[in-house]
Amino acid sequence: MSVRKQHAYEVALRMARVKELQAQMALAESVDKEGAARQRMETVDAAREKVALAAQACAAQAQGIDLARYELLTQLSLVLTDHLQVASDACEQASLQRAEKAAENLMAKRHRERVHEHLDSVRLALVHARAAKALEEGVELWLESRAEES
Repeated sequence: MSVRKQHAYEVALRMARVKELQAQMALAESVDKEGAARQRMETVDAAREKVALAAQACAAQAQGIDLARYELLTQLSLVLTDHLQVASDACEQASLQRAEKAAENLMAKRHRERVHEHLDSVRLALVHARAAKALEEGVELWLESRAEES
């Protein structure tokens, strides 16, 4: 194993770390978007429920139904139902994007881990090669000293 190969793996590891960080940032952004979409959906749903309760209260009045108010509440309920559908679709899309970003983040993490493992094996091979060379030189020196003694 060469020092150049070790350097190449070190560079690859730095690049993998950058890609992993970018994937983490993209995942965090998609989680934020999903949370905002979910909050929007919950807000629209709560408003729709309040309008439905107001329409029921209007219909249950003992003096008679205020038709103009009831019609307005019914139309508002229909509009809020449409908004809820749009918000629900946006929330579902954001959830799918979050899942996609999570998968990309996982792939980037695994790639970085594999590069790190390769770098460790290259470093270990270099250490073994250096140790073997040092041992070989030590044996040669010992043999030379033994030859000089004789």
